[in-house]
Amino acid sequence: MLNKLQKIPAKRLVGAAVRNVRPSHLNLWRKDLLDRRKKVNLTAVHLRETFDWLKNAHDASGGRGVSGGYSVIDGWLAPYPETTGYIIPTFYDYAEWTGVDDWWQRAEKMADWEIEVQMPNGAVQAGLYEKDKEQIPAVFNTGQVILGWCRAYTEAQNEKYLDAAKRAGDWLISVQAKDGAWRFESQETETDVHAYDVRTAWSLLEVYDITGEEKYRESAEKNIDWTIAQQRKNGWFENNAFFTSEEKWTAPFTHTIAYVMEGLQESHRILGNEGYFEAYEKTAKKLMRIFELRRFMAGDFNEKWKSSSKYSCLTGNAQIAGVWLKLFQINNDVRYLNAALKLNDYTKSTQNLSTLNKGIRGGIKGSHPIKRRYTPFIFPNWAAKFHADTLLLEEKVMKEFEAKVLNNKDIGVKTNAVSA
Repeated sequence: MLNKLQKIPAKRLVGAAVRNVRPSHLNLWRKDLLDRRKKVNLTAVHLRETFDWLKNAHDASGGRGVSGGYSVIDGWLAPYPETTGYIIPTFYDYAEWTGVDDWWQRAEKMADWEIEVQMPNGAVQAGLYEKDKEQIPAVFNTGQVILGWCRAYTEAQNEKYLDAAKRAGDWLISVQAKDGAWRFESQETETDVHAYDVRTAWSLLEVYDITGEEKYRESAEKNIDWTIAQQRKNGWFENNAFFTSEEKWTAPFTHTIAYVMEGLQESHRILGNEGYFEAYEKTAKKLMRIFELRRFMAGDFNEKWKSSSKYSCLTGNAQIAGVWLKLFQINNDVRYLNAALKLNDYTKSTQNLSTLNKGIRGGIKGSHPIKRRYTPFIFPNWAAKFHADTLLLEEKVMKEFEAKVLNNKDIGVKTNAVSA
């Protein structure tokens, strides 16, 4: 259970009963929160160690692309174009947080490497990069690298990054189906259409946000509309698993469930469409309710939000916590903050911060326990990326929250009940 795994024996902000907390209780849990932070800020320690791991993964690939991860069997893997792409914004964020130039320089080197390995048609290849291996274009991977190029352009104002992003975006538009979905065989998964490609739609909106070119917005909106049509009334999304055959695990991982929420969340940020907000918040609320009741986040869920799994997908945990923290920033609903802090504590409890093995120390396993269904026996770079993102966001959110409490400001926290 979660309580046995947590390393901080402090009072929690609130438990499941936070759904019914009365205004008279606000001062109590404000004090609990501040007491928790004063005892020891383990988040800062884990944040530093996670970024050190990411730096080691970058160095393991010669300081260009980022190694796909560390296998306890095979060691460091080859660089991974897809995830290197969305690690670029993570490094820029940490550079701004720390003021250390090395993180800016590393982000730019990764963006340059992505241009070097970009396919002639503008796409990004599937899988790990191996120089003499056949390159197969992949829709999702292309979108994730666009996110990195757009951020690099914003930071460096170098047209080469925007040109690469536009070429990639033009390829995505060229292979999009009329209904807005992408049904382009990448040979990375058994399924050929994915709700989580809405994260690719978000990447097109980033290009639109920079250039103002309507074709990117129109393509993104078509896919977002298709994605929302996949959502059931209970918040679960159809067509969101990697596999469909019975011999493989067919329920969506929390990783891909979170991908959909992230894509809709960021699309809402750019376009302000309330339908996008309502769709991802419905899923976020359902996951929060499950976590409040079970005190554990299973690694996958079926269409009825049921799971018999005894493992946790740590990548999904980090992403879900990030979605909750951003929701708290939007609506000041303390339940999202409470759930995010607890889920982050669980993920932190799985990190090894004492070993001298650079491939393990500070890394995040695909599954906990490590031998379970999601990327078994590997510390994937994307798990560390999302963990770093959510810990950095936690630091920023808590810094602002504590300042308001200490200054006796009205933080306007909501405590309405969550519907099941």
